[in-house]
Amino acid sequence: MEEPEIPPTAHTLRPHHIGLLMVMVLLYRHCPRKRFHPSFLIQVHRVLLEEVVEVTPPRSFPKLLEALKAAPHSGDEGARVFFESLQPERIDFVSVDYMTNFFHGVSYLYVEHKGGEEADISRRSIFGYFCRRAVVSYMKLSFAGVSKLRVDYHEWLHGNTTVGYERMERDLITFDTLLLKTHADEYRWAEPDAYSDFERGAAIGDSNAASESLRRFFEQHFHEDSDSGVRQHALLNLSRMHYLRHEHAAAHKFLKEAIEISRLAGDEKTLQQCQSLLHRLPPKRKSQRPMINEIQPGLHPIEVLFDVEKLLRVKNEQPLSASFEKIIQAIGLYDHWIDVQGNSLDNADQWSQHAVQSVVWSAAGCEKLAAIEENIVTAFGEIGGDNNNVITVTLNRAYRRARQGGYQDAVAVLLEPNVWRGLTLSDYARWASQIWHIMVLRASRRGQLRQYNDLLKVMRPAGAFNPRDYFFNVAASATSIIRDPLYEYMQMREVGQAATAVEQLLKALWHSEFQCRYGSYRTGIVLLADVGLEFGMTKRCKRIIEEIMPQIIDGDDLEQRALACFTLARCTIASGERSQDSIREALSYLDIAEKDYATLEILQSLADVQFLISVLYHNLEMFEERDAAATRHLKTEEVMKEAAVVIAEDWVDDVWELVLDVGAALSKR
Repeated sequence: MEEPEIPPTAHTLRPHHIGLLMVMVLLYRHCPRKRFHPSFLIQVHRVLLEEVVEVTPPRSFPKLLEALKAAPHSGDEGARVFFESLQPERIDFVSVDYMTNFFHGVSYLYVEHKGGEEADISRRSIFGYFCRRAVVSYMKLSFAGVSKLRVDYHEWLHGNTTVGYERMERDLITFDTLLLKTHADEYRWAEPDAYSDFERGAAIGDSNAASESLRRFFEQHFHEDSDSGVRQHALLNLSRMHYLRHEHAAAHKFLKEAIEISRLAGDEKTLQQCQSLLHRLPPKRKSQRPMINEIQPGLHPIEVLFDVEKLLRVKNEQPLSASFEKIIQAIGLYDHWIDVQGNSLDNADQWSQHAVQSVVWSAAGCEKLAAIEENIVTAFGEIGGDNNNVITVTLNRAYRRARQGGYQDAVAVLLEPNVWRGLTLSDYARWASQIWHIMVLRASRRGQLRQYNDLLKVMRPAGAFNPRDYFFNVAASATSIIRDPLYEYMQMREVGQAATAVEQLLKALWHSEFQCRYGSYRTGIVLLADVGLEFGMTKRCKRIIEEIMPQIIDGDDLEQRALACFTLARCTIASGERSQDSIREALSYLDIAEKDYATLEILQSLADVQFLISVLYHNLEMFEERDAAATRHLKTEEVMKEAAVVIAEDWVDDVWELVLDVGAALSKR
């Protein structure tokens, strides 16, 4: 498909343009440069440059003066004269003639002086282009247009930022503000305002406003061909919005139409993007495996990284080595995307592979490597940008900190303004859900079932939640071929029937070892040693758990280490036939388990460990240590009784009220 000719550029003179021209005229023509301090001049030029490039909405006149006065040495004599000349009553125009004379004087800024002297502003500099464009736009205005511009400028000087910025309808018959119309003034060419409204609607979850804004944007006059050639782009953007809102049926419908139109138009790039997004959608049949992208020209590296997410799903039964292979492919494709295909560098894409690596390393049970990758994303990623790399690693890091016992610290990290500022509604839902999960994790470990049932369960936000992750004896559908068998075994273990569920434990061990999910594998090995004690395999159980302890003892997972130390202590006592030497050896592991359970606030397990410690000290006839352990045990039981009746806590209510306020503020953008 041939690329349509780029449309001509139309320029409309706005009130703030005159204000910037006035600053330049005073700075370059009327005020001697030698009277200004160099630092003051640098800051003034920075402010002018920010306004001229127009990458942000224009400042009002009071805001512009405030930015100029914030420059260093703004109190010097030359600067005071400069600001006195910028008072509204001195730079306002009493008639159209004064404005015409002013623009005539602006033209002298970029015209060479007599005698061959250089102009004050180079014609091809940014300021030179700005001045020349403003003068040409003024020359095209009719008397009615000039009169309106003078009135709008007067209002802008007095703080009115709406007059003079209305939408210009370029009708060939009624459009009378221009006397000299060029080809660019015959039509109203496409502008980005409608697409900005679409992005805002998509961010705050207003699908109706987003769809209408998207329609208005793509109905604009992009070029002079009869066929706009942009319908597939509209459908692709609409599909993306529905995909982010998890409305997969609607996304699939629009993607199918976009693919057909892209093929008819010969738009290969859009066709590739539509097919890649279609591959992201979940399959319609549960038995159907997800589609993995093949490396080919035009495939974006991010789509290869999304294939890692598909391979990470436990139900697909793929080892983590396949995920690492895909990550390597994505890194190579990204280099080819930039170096060979000549696409522009995107920092978000560059750090995405580190965010994905952190998730894969965490799934493999290598928490320290995952933390390194997360730190890379946090250090170099953009906070509040269009991508969600930073928010993803922040949520994962906070939950890992909560699993290590730092519940309030984890919540405090997520409540930092830099974390939630600028979030889209879908990312806000994930953020609120993670805070809620941390509260539920704490309540489940402390045994606060009443708080969960009467408070937390009621205020649960939208998002994925499996109650089996926190509680026993709850109804939930099977989601994992590793966690579900482990859950079934642990639930039977709670009622003293662990021996009847050994098959479930072995199934979980096989799948976790094959898929290289060594965190779950270590937990399974500890539970295998525990059930082996019931069969009298004491020495074998001790050897099994001692082989896995070097991977656990460093404390990457305190709950896992506490369980392993508690189990190893029991295995040591049983294999040593309750000798004093075996008891003393077991006490060293029980001390670690007690400290870990106290840090994690897992009160029931802490009480069990303290009870066993007191019994062992009694057998060693160490009565002072026995009494101290018994006292700690009684205190833990008192805390358990108090926690069981607690419904609301002040800090929990305050945190959730803040979460609701953040959601309300984000939706008002």
